[in-house]
Amino acid sequence: MHASRPISGWSSPGPMNGTDTLFWRMGANPLTRPHVTWVWLLDKTPDWSTLLDGCQWLLTKLPRLTHRVAETPLRAGTPTWTPDRDFRLTRHVHRMRLPEPAGLRELLDLVEWRNGTDFDALHPPWEAILIEGYGQGRAAIVLKWHHSVGDAVTIVSALGKLLPDVASGCHFDGLNPAHELTRGPGTQASRSSAGHGVAVGTRASLRGVARLLTTPRATGECVRLVARAATQLLDPVAPSPLLRDRSAAIRCGMVTVPLEDLKAAGKGAGASVTSAYIAAVLGAFQRYHAYHGVTRASLPTLVPVNIRRPTETGAGNIIASVRIAGPIGDMSAPERMAAVHTAIAEARNTLVRDLYTILADLSSCVPGAVHRWVVPPALRNAVDIVVTSVPGFSRTTFAAGARVTEAVAWAPRGGAAANITMASHEGTCGIGTNLDPAAVTDSALFHHCLEQSLHDLCTP
Repeated sequence: MHASRPISGWSSPGPMNGTDTLFWRMGANPLTRPHVTWVWLLDKTPDWSTLLDGCQWLLTKLPRLTHRVAETPLRAGTPTWTPDRDFRLTRHVHRMRLPEPAGLRELLDLVEWRNGTDFDALHPPWEAILIEGYGQGRAAIVLKWHHSVGDAVTIVSALGKLLPDVASGCHFDGLNPAHELTRGPGTQASRSSAGHGVAVGTRASLRGVARLLTTPRATGECVRLVARAATQLLDPVAPSPLLRDRSAAIRCGMVTVPLEDLKAAGKGAGASVTSAYIAAVLGAFQRYHAYHGVTRASLPTLVPVNIRRPTETGAGNIIASVRIAGPIGDMSAPERMAAVHTAIAEARNTLVRDLYTILADLSSCVPGAVHRWVVPPALRNAVDIVVTSVPGFSRTTFAAGARVTEAVAWAPRGGAAANITMASHEGTCGIGTNLDPAAVTDSALFHHCLEQSLHDLCTP
């Protein structure tokens, strides 16, 4: 924690990429609000002043967190990150005390409340809350950010480099007052850069198309790639009538499972940890459907995929998604794991990084009204559930002297009935369930089904 320079890719204001823009525009509709919430459970309550000093120091390493979004005219084109001249750390970092004795349900109620609250568009879209009164002498930190800031790989990678691995590792070299970190172009500069957004997005898209279409052979290959991707994304998988309703409401839950148990289960079925986890989620939905007397062979399931190269360490989103017919028929846990593993492998074979990047850049040219009113029903008809696996901290981690004992994330549903998200930390996988109560009407039953599915999968 002694380097003085910002992390590469987190310092310069500039235009969003196409995927960032897509997430930003999706936020206009509550059904597709793209908020990511990450909770760290702590072994004790950290010192508030030390925590604030640490947050100020983090801003010197991640200046993007002091930037707000400057929109384009008509919300068409590429928005721009620009310094917030009115930035105040205390607008983004808070502390709250739960009414004692508070347990997990009270903490999850707070997560639901914060996850469903919009950001102020005039300021950087993130917040962190220290939660006191959780458990007996323990605490939690609730970190929420707009998906346009970055994907989970981005955020975890950055914080993993900066947070200490010992309790006494809080040395904030080069610390400046937070208000000194935010001076930059004023409102007029923001308007000027935003005014170029349409041109920026269009030029980026055209450059990408040109790269793929420089030769007849490349053109033919591009057509084949587009056809493969379209088949994978648009191949009809009938949505479940049991999960058809949608709302903007949120119901959050949390389940934990030892990482070694998932590894062993996957290895026994010739599948990866991720495939084992996805199979457990699908097994839970199979049980949930069976309880309601509904029999189905599959659910349209979206699985986000990291396409970031090792050298790409900056802010923003470099991700894609694959869609599979998630098997929820009557089968054993090993059979489901093997089926999921095969389906994911086949879907990833159709994934073309450059193509996704170009399509995302092109989508930034679409007016915001289209994103608001057309995208949600399209996603609703194409996807029932999203199953997400994100990296956790790979080592012991401290926040202002308090050790992070568990970590769990809740990713946005994006118009689906549920997003089930897994993050590992210190040998434990925390699974956060973001359910739409209009679709999954009995959340207690679903969590029971998920626990039973994990038990069956991890029990030899």
